[in-house]
Amino acid sequence: MKKQYENTEFDNPLKKVNSDLMWNKTKKQELKKRILVDIENLESNERKKYSISKISKKINVSTFNKRSTLYKRFSLAIVVCLIIVSTFIFTPAFAVIQEVYDKIFSSKHIDDTGVRTAINQGYGQALDQTFYDKKHDITVHFEMVVMDDKETKLLLTYQSKKTNLKNYYLDIFEGDTSINLIVGNVRKILKNVGWGSRYYDSKENKVAEALSFESIKEFEGKDIRLEIENLTIYDDNGASTVHTIWPLSFKLEKSAISKRKIVEINKDFPFRGETYKIKKVEFSALETRVVVTGSDTKLQTDESGVQYRVMSKLEHKFLNARKIDKKYGYIVDDKKSGVFLKSAGEKVEPIFSKGEVEGAKDEYIMIFAPVKDRQDCILEVGDNIKIPLNKSGTIEIQAEGNEEPNINALLAENGFTVEPLSKDEMKEMDLYLEKYPKEFSIDRTVIGKVKNHENSKVLEVSISQTSGILSEVQALNAEDAKIARKESSLSFIPIFLTHD
Repeated sequence: MKKQYENTEFDNPLKKVNSDLMWNKTKKQELKKRILVDIENLESNERKKYSISKISKKINVSTFNKRSTLYKRFSLAIVVCLIIVSTFIFTPAFAVIQEVYDKIFSSKHIDDTGVRTAINQGYGQALDQTFYDKKHDITVHFEMVVMDDKETKLLLTYQSKKTNLKNYYLDIFEGDTSINLIVGNVRKILKNVGWGSRYYDSKENKVAEALSFESIKEFEGKDIRLEIENLTIYDDNGASTVHTIWPLSFKLEKSAISKRKIVEINKDFPFRGETYKIKKVEFSALETRVVVTGSDTKLQTDESGVQYRVMSKLEHKFLNARKIDKKYGYIVDDKKSGVFLKSAGEKVEPIFSKGEVEGAKDEYIMIFAPVKDRQDCILEVGDNIKIPLNKSGTIEIQAEGNEEPNINALLAENGFTVEPLSKDEMKEMDLYLEKYPKEFSIDRTVIGKVKNHENSKVLEVSISQTSGILSEVQALNAEDAKIARKESSLSFIPIFLTHD
């Protein structure tokens, strides 16, 4: 299960504002009143600013003010009408209204930068529908739907006065939740795309969800019914199911759909002894996908004929910069190197919440936020490799130097610093290896110890010489790790270099 995160309050409380084209009568009147008040305030300011001096006797002040006021009122009315008309024609809702009801979905509490970017740029179809789950006292508000040809994002909130929603999840990745699509005679269960994004506000006992599932763009112009079936509870007792159905019916409009542009690249580059090929880049309003194959991205087959996938060195590098933040979910650790895009001179971060998104056979997909300039994109792998994502650009590769700095850099990326062993520690290590010579079938040597981690739960660190992959062995807690080291007669945490 994707670990979820919570905070004590929203940036601002969400307000239920109808932003669709078919506003109800009450909200139209409220908007009209606000516009008229603004007009009166502007007129008052204009009168003060352009007041006519009583010295000018030849001018009919009364007539001038009447004409001026009429002109200003007429002009302001035209401006207001033009704003309203242009809003109805070109965007699904007022930008101001979007800012109010979508505040949480455009904030960092949603760890999908694609969702935030799409909302800020005005993409999506407003839904503004509410459903009350009486049995569980949960009020569900469906906010918006936005999609491209790869995935659909359904934005919703749910809140309760009686039921504590802290551990209630809409988990369609590996939980008991599912999303059913009904269109005419078609009925199907929609597959997940990544983990989605969730934020829980304990003060309001309210959850904001950006559910991610397969694209339904093929049903544009048709009446659609979605049924969210069951919630999953994750708590200290494990997982359990809340049996329920949350329905949503709407006509899928063109405004909900973003087009995807595909650019064929077919560029090869080396990384840590492997050869990779960037096949293509896919651009949409929700994401940027870089599709890669490599000498270590191929499916493996075990003795029983079952196929499985091993994480490639490039994937390790991509995930190296991922950090778990208690407040904002998956974010980028700026202290670690990774794989990033640069567009128009600006860094484009990965969308780590779209983990587990698989491509075709032997493909690895890296997903980033939408870019500002699709013509100017560079893939940066660590600090040494820069690949222009076009057919003509030249790949820049800087020498990585000798092996020792690479090992130190790899340790630093994972929060470790290597120190040499003292003479006494070398004796401890010799006794340890002599005592447990048959524990390991692989050849490995000790290259040092971990600095200042004696009170951690780490037992040992290993680096593969051929793959450049770092792994750790950990106890359940620091106390257990201390006991384990004592039993092994080690007073330190060893760092091994394995020779595969």
